[in-house]
Amino acid sequence: MAGSVYKFEDVYSFLLPDKIPPFWVEMAGVSYCNRYYRIDREKSDVTVIEYIYKGTGTLRVGDETYEPKAGDIYILNENTHHSYRSSASDPWTKIFINLKGTAVPSLIQSFRLHKKVLYSRCEALSPIFEEIFELSKQNLPVEDTMERCGMLVFKLLNRLCIHETRDHQIPEEAQAIKQFIDNNYQIDLNMDEISASIYRSNDYTNKLFKRYYGSTPYAYYLNIKMENAKDLLIRTNLSIKQISDRLGYKSDQYFSKQFHKYVGMTASQYRKNLG
Repeated sequence: MAGSVYKFEDVYSFLLPDKIPPFWVEMAGVSYCNRYYRIDREKSDVTVIEYIYKGTGTLRVGDETYEPKAGDIYILNENTHHSYRSSASDPWTKIFINLKGTAVPSLIQSFRLHKKVLYSRCEALSPIFEEIFELSKQNLPVEDTMERCGMLVFKLLNRLCIHETRDHQIPEEAQAIKQFIDNNYQIDLNMDEISASIYRSNDYTNKLFKRYYGSTPYAYYLNIKMENAKDLLIRTNLSIKQISDRLGYKSDQYFSKQFHKYVGMTASQYRKNLG
């Protein structure tokens, strides 16, 4: 296993054996893209599955063009010609898995995911990507890592298949909650204010949002704040206090405590490790 090797990517990779197994995780990582980020593969020898935390960009597969944004998943099958680049004004932060082996295309096809590239409103599936990424960082025997990652990829594809076949006509109220949070994550919000945005009780708001987005509104709100905090730590020279102020925290001490609880390290450690 190799550790992170790119300034704007936290990447962990696994040396491919001479004889490629039916399933192999070539690498997993998180990309903190900038305006220069671009990937171009001619007849790709790898299957790529990515989840967008934030930002926008452009993806081209063959003759088709897509615009993946926050909450989207895309699957790039092997043997395709594809390219993707991040927006200059609103760059991606994304988590990805690169897969090899004969079992991978078969799995994707068995879950009826081989004819579509882009999947929207997949926020509830991001924890599976994170489990795979965390596994890739552990110093386990590689056979154990591949076996456990294989089960997680199976889970991811199964959940994505269910996501696609289920009726996903999201009610306007649920969309309004998400839009309110997306527009106001930089201020100090509480659950009462989130519920008041649709004139409903906290209980109703929680149940409605979780049904369609896979988490409570407040957990979604905190996730956006933390992902933006990580982005600012990597991409800017702002001080911890300036980042805290920008994200609407009343004190940098409270921001630091919440960041450590969410990420597992202090903001300073995170900047030092990934900056």
